[in-house]
Amino acid sequence: MRSRFRRNRKGNQIAELAPAIFIILVVFLFPIMVLLYIGLGYACGWFLNHMCTRAAAIVEPAAMPTALASQQAAWQATGLAAFTKATVLSNTATRINLDADPEDDIVRVTTTIQIEPLVMVPFIPLNPLPFTFVGERPVEEQGIK
Repeated sequence: MRSRFRRNRKGNQIAELAPAIFIILVVFLFPIMVLLYIGLGYACGWFLNHMCTRAAAIVEPAAMPTALASQQAAWQATGLAAFTKATVLSNTATRINLDADPEDDIVRVTTTIQIEPLVMVPFIPLNPLPFTFVGERPVEEQGIK
């Protein structure tokens, strides 16, 4: 009776291949891909915030919306924004006066983006992920008036 349940000496391990591939793909490969993708999306949003903060710090307060729009258009033209399927929900800049001296002003840029999931992992519902970034930078001198 026991001889019936023994494995053939020639092999026949092919029956174990499908469960092994399923475990490797679902438990390891897809979640790691999703984590790397989320990290890339976060870095992509941080880069937009950094570009907008730098651009807003070198222009007059009235020109800040134009500077933000041009940086956002340049960012959306890159391959990273297209790969992560990122959309900008909001991108605003404010100039903050720390004291009475206008040379001590800072610019604060708040950027909110949303990335779409790369793949759908079975049994784990993934929704679009929003990220909010806040960057501050001292206002650069505009020259002698």
